[in-house]
Amino acid sequence: MEVGQRIKARRNEENMTQDFVAEQLGVTRQTISNWENGRSYPDIERVIQLSELYHLSLDELLKGDQDMVKHLQENTTVNYFLKLFSLLMILNIFLMVVMLVLKTTNDGIYLTLFGLIGVNTLSIFYLIIKKI
Repeated sequence: MEVGQRIKARRNEENMTQDFVAEQLGVTRQTISNWENGRSYPDIERVIQLSELYHLSLDELLKGDQDMVKHLQENTTVNYFLKLFSLLMILNIFLMVVMLVLKTTNDGIYLTLFGLIGVNTLSIFYLIIKKI
C-alpha cells in the first residue's frame, strides 16, 4: 500500500475529514486530496505531523513506498543545498560590506578579503554545478 492510500485509510479510520486534517497541518483540503490520490507527496515536516495526528509511527506510514522515501531524500538534499547556498551568499555579502567599510590603505587586508570572496564564490559555483 502506498503512502497516499495509507493516509486516506487512516484518516477514515480516525473519522477525520480532509478539511480537518488540512486545518491541523496548515495546508488546503486540495493538498490533502492530492496526497491521498498520489498526485503529490507531503514534505518531511508534514509527514511527521501526519504520523502524530494519525497515531502512526513514521515506519508504519512510509513502509514500502519507495517513491515517497526517494521524494523525502531529494527534498532533504535540496533543503541542505539551499541553506548552504544561502549561508555562502550571506558570507560573500558580509565580506563585500567589510571591504567597503574598511577605509584602510593596507593592501594586504583588501587582498585577503578579495581572496576570501573569490574562494567563497568558487564554492557557490561548485554547489550549483554539483546540484545540476
